[in-house]
Amino acid sequence: MNTVPWILVAIGLLVLILGVVFWKRRKRPRPTDYRSYFTMGIVWIASGLILSLLPWLLHGEEFNSTGLFFFAMGLGYVVIGLINRDKWGKQVEVPPETRRKTLVVLGLAALVGVIVSLLFL
Repeated sequence: MNTVPWILVAIGLLVLILGVVFWKRRKRPRPTDYRSYFTMGIVWIASGLILSLLPWLLHGEEFNSTGLFFFAMGLGYVVIGLINRDKWGKQVEVPPETRRKTLVVLGLAALVGVIVSLLFL
């Protein structure tokens, strides 16, 4: 007997139960952050382009349709964010120390990503 379907069913039920628990715990609804929609859209568009074009650039294969799905999803998020641009709200001022730490962490993450990418080529 194959146990993989049962494991997937168990994981699905666990996710469903946790979703219901967190949904019931929420006291008041939070306002929608449309700026985050826009930002997520930009990230999904970039990811979709990379996933679509990378096989073609590296191996000369046809583009990947999965990347097109991410690209389309990113376009949807960007459009939703831009349509509701008047609801974005005020941007919070970030202290210079926090900004510097964030840039250092992002720089290190990018460096690790480049090194790992080079190891796989």
